[in-house]
Amino acid sequence: MKKELNLLAAQVAEELSKYIYFLLAATGAAIAYALVQAEDEVFSKDLIPLIFALLTWCGSFYFGVCHLHLYRQHMIENAMAILYDETFEQMQNRLEPFLRKMEYANNQQYRLFVVGVFLYILWRFVVLFNT
Repeated sequence: MKKELNLLAAQVAEELSKYIYFLLAATGAAIAYALVQAEDEVFSKDLIPLIFALLTWCGSFYFGVCHLHLYRQHMIENAMAILYDETFEQMQNRLEPFLRKMEYANNQQYRLFVVGVFLYILWRFVVLFNT
């Protein structure tokens, strides 16, 4: 039973890692694409949604990197708890702050990415209707 739980935990960790890296890659691609799209634009009020989209995507990227950093720290703390042969309660107390911060960073990464997408679409509509 314990072996199955360890295998399940490893699978969940791998899937979460893939998800975080996917959002990081999508965010980086969105930033690059938006910058290329706005390359020839003259600074005007029409660019405000794009600027906010870029800022939210930068925030999304930041929280993705924070999540990866926290995950690494969580793994180190988990190994330390195992090495010190801590009880489940001690281990849970040690790891709980990391889990809360990781969940917050993950949620912020996703939310900011989606907000950036909506702002980018808004910018495209603004450009479309102003021409």
